[in-house]
Amino acid sequence: MNRSAALFPYHFPTTVVLVDDNPRFLESLVLELPEQLATRTFTVAEEALSVVNAPPRTPPLYRRLFSHHRARPRDPADAQLIHLDLSLIEREISNPDRFRAVSVVVVDYDMPGLDGLEFCRRVEDPHVRKILFTGVADEKVAVAAFNDGLIDRFIIKSDTNALARLREAIAALQDRYFAAISETLRSTLMLNPPPFLADPAFERFFAELRQRRSFVEYYLVADPPGFLLLDDHGGLARLVVTDDAGVDAQLAFARERGAPASVLEDLAARRRIGWFYQDTEAWLDADDLDWDEFLAPASRLEGARTWYWILDTDPPVDIDFEAETSNYQAYLARVDAERHAA
Repeated sequence: MNRSAALFPYHFPTTVVLVDDNPRFLESLVLELPEQLATRTFTVAEEALSVVNAPPRTPPLYRRLFSHHRARPRDPADAQLIHLDLSLIEREISNPDRFRAVSVVVVDYDMPGLDGLEFCRRVEDPHVRKILFTGVADEKVAVAAFNDGLIDRFIIKSDTNALARLREAIAALQDRYFAAISETLRSTLMLNPPPFLADPAFERFFAELRQRRSFVEYYLVADPPGFLLLDDHGGLARLVVTDDAGVDAQLAFARERGAPASVLEDLAARRRIGWFYQDTEAWLDADDLDWDEFLAPASRLEGARTWYWILDTDPPVDIDFEAETSNYQAYLARVDAERHAA
């Protein structure tokens, strides 16, 4: 679950790797961390490192979103363009391995063989955030590693607030992980952004909505603009967001198609907004169209501009999604089973 108002193009729970040669300490540590946090524990640093550095079975989403294609194949300059496929964002829900992405490692400094600092040096993914657990005697080493950028946080094991600091650090660093992996995407979107992405009022509203409705993951959708959201059991919802210009466009579309007066009046008064897609014209030619099927009562949000939104808890989703196996609770159960089988 997100703990801050930070808004990314997509966000889902990730895995935290805990490394310590003391198995009892690891067992107690897991019990002190949030129940909904996915953790994998290792008492052998080399084994943990092999897992952290293992290539994913599917390339991460931030890499799959962008592809090269030739702009003019016959051009001697062989020009190429970068293509961004936003439709892949929402399709990530069909990837049951998405939660296995390691966002944070928490590693003990004083371990036999491979110590915590060397472990951090060997982590290959630059996006993975690193927390070092250390003793008072090694605090200077940890400070130097932090100043050099090798680790992101360090926590003294004997600190009476160590566990609270660890929980806070993991939450903050998981957000930093998503900020890092989505940097290119966010920069690209800023060239022609969905305006609500940059509105602090919408960020606060969206964070409160996720908290209130227990959504643990979300994905930006362009058509119609908004987000696809999921709870931890794979329950889907669709948030549609538009502004006055968007509703005016819907009103013009409905008027051109001969919509009933009640539909036009509701759109003009912003009482309802439409659930329209870019290919709407393909199926709005039917004489017996039920306009009410594609309209919903609108809620209003005042921010940088006035936003109108609807939340559909039973949205049509044209994605091969197995809710029973590709949800966060199912992943937590698999991780727990793996821990007990080890």
